[in-house]
Amino acid sequence: MNSDETQASIVSRILRQARARRNASDIPGFTATFGDRRTPGITQAEVAQLAGVSRRWYNTLESGRSANYSEGLLQAIRRILDLTPDEWHVVYRVTQGRTPAGAPVSPLADLLPETIRNLVEQSPTWGLWVTDLRWDILACNSKTLEIFPWMMYGLNVMEWALTWPEARTQLIDWQDEWALPMIAQLRVHAEQYRHDERLREVIDTVRGDAVARKLWDSPNLPSLTHPASNRPRRLYLPRQGGTEFAMHLLAFTPMELPSCRLLAIMPAEGGSSSLGGFPAAS
Repeated sequence: MNSDETQASIVSRILRQARARRNASDIPGFTATFGDRRTPGITQAEVAQLAGVSRRWYNTLESGRSANYSEGLLQAIRRILDLTPDEWHVVYRVTQGRTPAGAPVSPLADLLPETIRNLVEQSPTWGLWVTDLRWDILACNSKTLEIFPWMMYGLNVMEWALTWPEARTQLIDWQDEWALPMIAQLRVHAEQYRHDERLREVIDTVRGDAVARKLWDSPNLPSLTHPASNRPRRLYLPRQGGTEFAMHLLAFTPMELPSCRLLAIMPAEGGSSSLGGFPAAS
């Protein structure tokens, strides 16, 4: 077996083992989409659907065959299969021929006051996170990661919510309650910060998705430029099966960084401070 065959077999083994051990209940919306799963493991077809590709294309990757795999697809597989850092580096290096780069670092990251970072990261009750004007994440707490596991990979909020099938699996009534309000906010920033290169990258990524591009041109975009705190939104949570949960999303502006946003997520009605305390949507 030559070197290329050896590397291909390593990629194949990593992905098969990761898929076999994956706990489906850790994937928000999995039960509602595919049904209850009592034993570990998810199928190739399920991985492909969550990643927004055909089963044949995913099988090509899992078989270790060389192909033009996009950065986005590999990142999606990383999240869906919860690859370890070592596994991710091997899969990326073999398929792309280089070491994976880190998540984009916002130029505002170093300007975030330590007191605000501590407030966010040490808050024990509800999910809190801070984004810059491009919706790149500057800080988040552990409660946020329990609700949105994808944030641990440092993705952009708009790119994830508007372009990835896994977001449409988790976010209930995705188009009307989530996508259209977020696109409306993004379009306002597109005008307000029209010369910002990183924001342009985010917009290009969003408009590169066929579904999101169609919504971008919708004549029915909301007029609000921030989440409506009194309007609950519904979503699925990790390890909560197919139960729908209602929550409020609140946005605040840190006065020291007026181009940034501090966001909080909390139950629509009552509930305890634990993740399972989110009340089920009626």
